Amino acid sequence: MDTPFRILLLEDDSAQRLLLAAYLRQDGFEVLEADCLAQGRAHMKDGAPHLVLLDLNLPDGDGLVLARELLQKAIPVIIVTSRPEDRIPALELGADDYLDKPFQPRELLARIHNLLRRCGEAPHVLQLGTFRFDPKRRHLRDATGASVNLTRGEFELLEALVAAKGRVVHRTNLSELISPDGAGLGGRSVDVLVSRLRHKLETDPSNPNLLLTAPGIGYRIQG
Repeated sequence: MDTPFRILLLEDDSAQRLLLAAYLRQDGFEVLEADCLAQGRAHMKDGAPHLVLLDLNLPDGDGLVLARELLQKAIPVIIVTSRPEDRIPALELGADDYLDKPFQPRELLARIHNLLRRCGEAPHVLQLGTFRFDPKRRHLRDATGASVNLTRGEFELLEALVAAKGRVVHRTNLSELISPDGAGLGGRSVDVLVSRLRHKLETDPSNPNLLLTAPGIGYRIQG
């Protein structure tokens, strides 16, 4: 299974870093946290992130030095700082984006998605109630950002319903879509998978509000 999009967050203010990391994880990102250049470089050795959020005012050096290294490796960088004098040097260096503190987390999230899209790495994440579903990377995450484990059949059933965009999908079509050889699993097998999914997605599986039944026909996802 693919890993989620990975963000390296360098921020020496622990309270701000923890809040921002939690916000990003809720949106489905994997977040590596660092409070200094040394820790950021250590994370880099474990695998290059898809994007770096870089506070320039770090305790063990100038963040612009690391920004230069990241840009040389073609890793997208968003500079985040409270020092207005950093704006021109950061942009001259070639930083992909710049954000002054204080900022709204929602604005930062929009900038992250825009930058990943420009770089051809935009995550295709869909909102399903309180869940975030990424069919490309085969991930489902709950409101806290925790991963929800799905079997192959459960994932393919959910993917088929999501692709229908709220339209009812007949049991026969669902059974053919999720059967390994396309021969069909039978309506009862589809019903069992739906029941299992409801126990993972619904607050009250006996009274679903997300994965709905079309009596005598099939199922649909509530848009």
